[in-house]
Amino acid sequence: MEEITGFVGRDCEVNTIIESMTAGGNVLVKGRPGVGKSAVIRRAFREARDRGAFCVLVEDGNTKAMALSLLEQLHKAVGLVVPGEIIGPRLKAKARREGGLEWNDLARTLLRLPVMDAANIIVATMHKQLVWVFVEGLEVGPQKADLFTRMIEAGLMAAAIDDSNRRTRISKMAWRFQTMVELKPLTLEQSEQITRNWLEQRPIRFTDGRTRERFINHVARDSGGIPAAIRGMLETASMEEEITPAKAGAFNHEAGMTYLDMTPLIVLALVVAIAGRYISRGMGETDMLVLSGVATALFIGLRFFMYQLKAR
Repeated sequence: MEEITGFVGRDCEVNTIIESMTAGGNVLVKGRPGVGKSAVIRRAFREARDRGAFCVLVEDGNTKAMALSLLEQLHKAVGLVVPGEIIGPRLKAKARREGGLEWNDLARTLLRLPVMDAANIIVATMHKQLVWVFVEGLEVGPQKADLFTRMIEAGLMAAAIDDSNRRTRISKMAWRFQTMVELKPLTLEQSEQITRNWLEQRPIRFTDGRTRERFINHVARDSGGIPAAIRGMLETASMEEEITPAKAGAFNHEAGMTYLDMTPLIVLALVVAIAGRYISRGMGETDMLVLSGVATALFIGLRFFMYQLKAR
């Protein structure tokens, strides 16, 4: 969305990332899904690269594709440290003759490498030259987690992660991040600015100017300041031939919805039910004892169904 609307409302967070990494620290960017973590990481990557830092950007994908992308970026930025036995005599001769090898010379050979061997080259290159690594999403499997752990030991890293992530392998890596950047939803004014910028680049037909302003206000409010929700609503509206007053407030997106965690309330209800049983026994209140027993049974049944839904 940034290429359409421009970068709005996150300059402070980007500056924090750059300053922390300049000081030699790793940065973890946290926030709810859709809040714009990847956009902040990409912006910080470009800022750091423009300032002369050696940088690579890790986009989402399978481990093999990710490793190949890292190898290409590292080769173009600082030059890969490739073991001689991997490239073969023909490429060795060309390297001596021309003083080095282009990426196209190495790509086919490196593509055939197992991920572990590719990871060894990545880490060896990063030990040769300090590299800033920007990771769009730290939602990783064991193989990626191992590579990221080795990379963060060899260089500097700024990575994005959902604030709901509780995976153990991520927790083991989290202590290596000295700085935490928490992304909050955009303000109403920033959300409106993004919407206006979008409409300038990709005009939508409205019945009148008042309907246009109502639509802008609705998108900004109903999105909850979540960029993914703003984009989803705007893309849906773009498919309409014309936005009428009736349609202006009818758009919504799941990313902008906030869900209430009922766990504390359920636990409190259980505590009250158990306390009620003991109080009723002490006071000899049969009716209260029965009600407390029913409430406890309902809680146990509700907890069972909640666990079943969670398992799915």
